[in-house]
Amino acid sequence: MIGIGLITLGLGCLQMFLDRGEDEDWFESHFIVLFAVLALVSIVGAVYWLMYARRLVVDILVMKDRNFWVSGLLMAGMAMILYGSSVVLTQLAQQDLGYTATWSRLLLSPGAILIVLTIPLVINLMPRVQTRYIIAFGFTCLSLAFMYSSTLTPDVDFETLVLMRSAQSIGLGFLFVPLNTIAFVTIPQRLNADASALFTMFRNVAGSIGISLSTAAITEREQVRLAHMVHNMSPLNEPFNITLQQWAAAIRDFTSALGDPMTLATGQLYQEMVAQARILAISPSLPV
Repeated sequence: MIGIGLITLGLGCLQMFLDRGEDEDWFESHFIVLFAVLALVSIVGAVYWLMYARRLVVDILVMKDRNFWVSGLLMAGMAMILYGSSVVLTQLAQQDLGYTATWSRLLLSPGAILIVLTIPLVINLMPRVQTRYIIAFGFTCLSLAFMYSSTLTPDVDFETLVLMRSAQSIGLGFLFVPLNTIAFVTIPQRLNADASALFTMFRNVAGSIGISLSTAAITEREQVRLAHMVHNMSPLNEPFNITLQQWAAAIRDFTSALGDPMTLATGQLYQEMVAQARILAISPSLPV
C-alpha cells in the first residue's frame, strides 16, 4: 500500500505542477517548486519501493521486456497527442469560434467513428504486414494530419475542423491495436495483469501531461503573439484609427444605450486581437 500511496501522491503533484505551472510562472513560484519536489521524491520513492518490496502490488520488472517498454513509450506519445489535440480543438471551438459545448464535441465524433472503422482493417492487415510498418504508417499519417491542421485560419468553418480531426483519427486507428499487441506479445502470462495496469497508467498519465503541456504552450505562445500585435492598437496607427471609427459608427447606428461607442469599439477590437493571437498560437504556419 505504501507504493500505491507514493505513486498516487507523485502523480497528483505532477498533475498540479503541470496544470498550475503556466499560471504561477513555473519555478518562480514557491508553490510550483514545492509540488515539483514532492512529485520527484514520491515517484522515485515509489519506484524504489516497488523494486525491493516483498509483496508487490504491481511488478515493475515487466519493464525489462523491450517490446513492452518501447510500446508503452509509443503509446504514451500517442496519448499525449490524442488528448492534447482534443482539448485544444474543443477550446478553440468554444472560446474563439462561438460553438456550444454540444457542437464542439460533435467535431470529435466523426474522428471517433473513423477509428472504430479503421481497427478491423488494421486487424486484417497485421497477419500480412509487419506490425512495425503499420505503426510507422500510423505515425506518418498523424504527422501529415497535423501539418494539415497547422493551416488553421480565423474564419475556419465546421466542415474543415471535422476534416482536420478526421485526418488525425486515421493515424490513431493504425496505432491502437498494433501497440497493444506488441506490448504483450513477449510478456509471461503470470505478469499480464501487472503489464496491463502499467500500460493503462502510461496512457492515462501521458494523456494528462499532454493536455497540460498543450494548454501551457498555447498560453505562452498567445502572450508572445499579443506582445507582437499590441503596438498596432495605437492612436499613431492610421489603419487602427480608421477601423476604430468604423466600428464606433456601427455601434452608434445600432444603439446609443450601451455606452460610449468609442470605448465599446476599442473593447471589441481588443477581443478580436486576442482571438487572432490565439489562432496564431495554435497555427504556427500563419505569419505574424
